[in-house]
Amino acid sequence: MNVTEKNGKKVISLEGEINAKTGLDYKNGIKALFPSSNAFVISFKNVVYLNSSGLREIIDLLKQATKEKKELRLTEMAKDIREMFAFTGLDKVFKICNTMNEALA
Repeated sequence: MNVTEKNGKKVISLEGEINAKTGLDYKNGIKALFPSSNAFVISFKNVVYLNSSGLREIIDLLKQATKEKKELRLTEMAKDIREMFAFTGLDKVFKICNTMNEALA
């Protein structure tokens, strides 16, 4: 997980596979950043696989972000990952941006 800051938002780049173990690690790592910003962009550019357990951790992260009034945007998803969000209806729940520039606007 790589963290930078752009346009006043924390940009978090995830990589590899997101499953129960890595998803929990990512969720906890991102939640630890909550005190440092109110806006977060999560890039899936280098994510090659996301399973339902990993997706559950991303949903839990959104619940916590909403509770703490944090903005959370997802971006740069591979087609199959984007389709998973659409198939489950989560594309209506998450703010999903096609490009990093759109997510940072």
